[in-house]
Amino acid sequence: MKKLIVTLISLLLTACGGGSGDSQGQAQINSTTVSAASDKGQNGSVNAAQAQGNNDTELSSDTESQEGSAQQSEDVQPEQDSGSLEGMEAVVVDEAFDFRTDVPVTVSIAPGVVNNRAFINICPQEATLTNDDACFLRAPIDSNGLFVQIVLPHSEQKLKAEIWYYSTDVAPLVYSWEFDGAQQQQIWELN
Repeated sequence: MKKLIVTLISLLLTACGGGSGDSQGQAQINSTTVSAASDKGQNGSVNAAQAQGNNDTELSSDTESQEGSAQQSEDVQPEQDSGSLEGMEAVVVDEAFDFRTDVPVTVSIAPGVVNNRAFINICPQEATLTNDDACFLRAPIDSNGLFVQIVLPHSEQKLKAEIWYYSTDVAPLVYSWEFDGAQQQQIWELN
C-alpha cells in the first residue's frame, strides 16, 4: 500500500511539474523524487513534499532568470520576427486595445410608443421564457417614453425587448437588437 502511495505521489509531482521549458532540470528533479521516495519507504511522502518545495524554489529562480533575459533581449532587439517567437510572445496587440468586452447600449423608447402604463424587459434573445435573473433591464414605462443605458458583457449578445401592458387585453410588443459594428456608439431606438 505504501509503495502505491509513493508511486501515485511521484506521478502527481511529475504531471504537475512546472512548465519552465527546461526539460533537463525537470527530469532531474523528478528522478530525484522517485529514487528518494523508493529508498526511504515509510518517509516517502515527506521526501516527496521536500522535493516539491525544492521544485518550487528552482522554478521561481528559473522564472526570474527568464524574465531578466527577456528584458535584456527587448532592449537589444525591440522588434523581432514573429516567426521566431512562440506562445504569448508571438501575439501582437494594438496599443489602443484595452481588453474590455463590455458594450454600452443606449435604449431609447420614443414618447407615445405606449399609451397606457406598461413595463419593459430587455433580456438575451435566445431565452425562450423571460427569466428575471437573466434580464439586463426591467423597468416601468409610460407615455413619456424611456431613455436608459445598459451594459452588455460582450458584443456577441443579441437582445429582445418585450413591452408588457398592465392590462391583459393588449398583446405585448416584441423588439430585437444585435450589435452593429458600423456604429461608433450602440443605440437601440424603439419607435
